[in-house]
This record gives sequence, C-alpha cells and structure tokens, in this order.
Amino acid sequence: MKKLSHTKDLAEQLANQVIQQKENIPNKESYLLLAKYYEEAEETTNAMVILQEALQEYPMSMTLHHVLWTFYAKHHIQNGRSRHIPRTIKKLFDKKPNQFFELLQRVFLKNHQYEVSLALLKIELQTKPHQIDLLYKIIQQSLKFCHFEEAIPYFETLKALEKDDKKLVKLHMKLGMVHMVAGHFEEAEKQFLYCRERYADLLPEIYKDNYEKLVIFNNGESSIEFYKSIYPTKKFVATFDAIDKTETGKPFAYKLLKKQDVDLISLRRRTLNNYHQDITREDYYQAIEKLVPYYDKRFAYGTSLGGYNALFLGSTIPDCKILSMAPRNPAHPIYGTKERKYNKFLHPLSHPVNTEIQPIICYDPKERIDQPYISKEIKHSYPNGIYKEFDYAGHRVPTYLREIGALKEIVTLFLNGKPIPDYDRRLHRKSAEYHRVLGLHCRRHNKLRWALDLANRSIELAPKYDRSLALRIEVLQKLGRYDEAIHYTDEAIEIHPDLARFYLLLADSYVGKGDPTKAKKVLESANKKLKSKKIREKIAQLKIQD
Repeated sequence: MKKLSHTKDLAEQLANQVIQQKENIPNKESYLLLAKYYEEAEETTNAMVILQEALQEYPMSMTLHHVLWTFYAKHHIQNGRSRHIPRTIKKLFDKKPNQFFELLQRVFLKNHQYEVSLALLKIELQTKPHQIDLLYKIIQQSLKFCHFEEAIPYFETLKALEKDDKKLVKLHMKLGMVHMVAGHFEEAEKQFLYCRERYADLLPEIYKDNYEKLVIFNNGESSIEFYKSIYPTKKFVATFDAIDKTETGKPFAYKLLKKQDVDLISLRRRTLNNYHQDITREDYYQAIEKLVPYYDKRFAYGTSLGGYNALFLGSTIPDCKILSMAPRNPAHPIYGTKERKYNKFLHPLSHPVNTEIQPIICYDPKERIDQPYISKEIKHSYPNGIYKEFDYAGHRVPTYLREIGALKEIVTLFLNGKPIPDYDRRLHRKSAEYHRVLGLHCRRHNKLRWALDLANRSIELAPKYDRSLALRIEVLQKLGRYDEAIHYTDEAIEIHPDLARFYLLLADSYVGKGDPTKAKKVLESANKKLKSKKIREKIAQLKIQD
C-alpha cells in the first residue's frame, strides 16, 4: 500500500474508495487503508483490531498475514506473532460482529466530514436495513444537513421497529415537523393528531416546555430552530436573539412565549461576535418558506440585534406583525457601537423602504446610540411604524418593561392584535434599569451627587445587578471617595467573582488613592483566575507608567 504523508489524505482516499465502490463488505485495500489511518494517528489498538478483523474476512490473504505480522514486530506487541495463527483460526470459528464501519465512522466524524459519514451510513444500512441504532444515526445525520424529504422513509421504517412508547412519541412529533418543513401539512397533522390521541398522558411528561425542536437551517454560523408546540396552534413567532445570546441557551423570550400558545421559529448564532452578516433576507425566507403557509397568524419579535433582525428579516414574511425593541446592529459602520463597528457589515446600510407594514417599535429616545439610528434610518424605512417611546429605559427596553410590570402585557396584546397603551410614567419608580440609566445621564453631565443617589436607588431595587453596582463605584471614584469605592468593589466581587470589570475598577480605585503597586497585585491575582485580555492590558499599562 502506498504510504501517505498524513491522515487527511488517508481519510479522503478511504472515503472515495468505499463510497464509489459501495462496499457492503470492505475489501482488503479498504481494511489496509483504515488500519494505516489509525496507525498514523497513533491509535495502535484500533489499527490492530482492523487488521485482525480483515483476516477474519480474508483468512487466506498472504498480504494481510504479512502486514499484521510486521505490525506486531514494529509495535513490539508481546506474543503477537506466536498467537497470530491460533487467533486467526479462532476468529474463523467464533466470528465477531464487523467493526469496520464503526471505526470508519469515527474517522469522518473526527474530521468533521459529516456528508461522507452519512454516505457511509447508507452503505452500511444496505446490509443491516432493520438495525435501529443505525436508523437513528442516519436520521440524525440527514436532519443535520436538512435533507428532510430523504429522512422521511427512514422515520417510517424506524417507527415500525421501535417498541419504546416515549421514543415513539418523539419520532411521531419529529416526523410531523419534518413533513411541515417539506410542505406536507396533511401528513404532519396526522402525526400530531396520532400523538395527541394515542399518547395524551405521555406528551406533557416528555415535553416539560411543551415543545419539540428541529433545526431547519444551519450554515455553520447562523441557524434556525423550529419549536413545535405539542398542542394545536396556527400561530408562530419568529424570534431573533439579542446580542448576549448564542445557540447554547434558549431562544429570546422563550420563557414568555412558551405560555402564549405559539410555535417558534428562532434565528440563532454560534458565537457572540456573529452579527448575522452570513445570512441574507433571501436565505432567511427561503429556509422557512414552506412552513409559513401552515399558519394563520405570523409574528416577529426581538430586541437589540434581535430587534434589528425582526425588522430586516421578519419583514420578508407575508402578513407578519412585528414587535421590535431598541433595534440596532452593533456592527453597522455608521450607527454601530465603537467596539464592534469594525466587523464586516454585508447587509445594506438601510433597510428596504416598506410602506405596507406597521411594525411596533419600542425604544428610548434619550439613548445616544439607538436614537440617531431609529430617527434617521428605521423611521425612514418603516414610515408607518408605531413608535412607542420610553424615556430613560435605556437600550435594554425589555428589562425596563419587565421591571415596571408591562412586558408580559405588551407581548400578550401584540399577539392578540390589540393596541399597546401608553403607560403611566410613574411606573418607572419600580425599575432598577430606569434609575441606572438616568444616573448615567447625570454622571455624563457631571451631576455626580444625583448620579450616586440614582445608582443607590437602582441597587435597592436590584441588589445584585452588576451594572448598577459598577455605576456606584464609578461615581464614587469621580467624587474622589476611593475608600468607599474600594469597599463597594470588594462587595461586588463577592457577588460577581468572575467579572473582570470589578477587578479593573478596584485597581482604578487603588491607583486613584496613590497605590499603583496594590493595583498591580490585585490585577495579577485576578488574571491567574480569569485569564482576561482587559486585565492583561491594564497590567501592561501600569508597568509602563512605573
């Protein structure tokens, strides 16, 4: 066998050989290639297993005997040669299950070659058409690549074989969703109705949140998750995550919406530094297009980056009502935030002008970043929008609305097509976010004693809120009250020991007090635990100032 320079070449050669020849039973060359792969990957045990299995299939092959004999000598395997012939004879009479495909699968999964893995599973299924574990793997891989039509017959075969009721419930629900995504609504309804009639008692037990989930789009960075309620509904909400969410957690507004008798179509992202520049309006709608006609009522909802996408992407959905809170994309080169606007921005700088929809847009007209973007761009693109202003709510509008007791009511009214009222301004007394934001404005205008009073009031309302704790410390520093700042920073670190921000504030307080040596010690100790880039930069800055 020709020696290849590294394992990637071996993996590619293996894939081409096995898939092109559609080998139900691997040939000798395939066994030798797989053994060579594992040997080069320094997984000697797996390489030996493959060679031994090869002789189980081809006991008269002198090439295989020679390769295995040499392998024992090369890797100093004790008793390998002496036991070689007896072991081979024993395997002929005591034939064990073939491990070739299982070990081959590991190669491609390890190298993230999932399409190749799926092709191999299909070949393996030809010899094991009723193996339940194999069918589950094929369905999982098919859904990973959104091969929905292709997955349906595998589901049907598996349903006939599976005996576990809980697994059958999930199979029927998932198959119904696959039919929906493929546009087969009658078939989908049959699956859901069967579940509700046959497994009425099991459904709430299996689905604590009332949802089954299916990923219907994934380009590696952005994905779309479809959440189907176990109860009948003809309403869906397209949700869009805010700046602090990734696909590892629940979608935006999940806790609130799961109680609203709706399905969810949720745009997610893999990393925090993804601003969905990898997905166009056409990409988004094409991914959900076949689902949309199933629903009589359609909604889109998001805040911040999600509010931006509720408008930019949600407006592609026909007859869709939109609720957008504090919309902005931090990567926008003109209206983005200072830290992020240097990221690539591939969307149009302005949304397409749309005079046919009436999105509801909730925002703070005093917010320095949101206000220019909304007044110059959003109002131009959506001239018939309903603009609800909440002074000093800040950018985190849903937080403010939740604190004054209005968020759930607003979302419920929105989903029922009812107007959102103007709320009594005196309700802001309940909001920690309102007091914090107003305190920030006061600090910006050098009204430091007012700022401190507002920060303290915010902390009374939300004692562990890190942003309010930080504001109080920053105001005390500006007032030159460093001992108090140090005291409150120590308290904040006890509450939030993993936030680099408070260690940086503590260091600033020591510097302000004239003790940079203590500041460095604080940061060096914190950096051992947190490994923070900002802390490292601050340490370097202090060393330069020495």
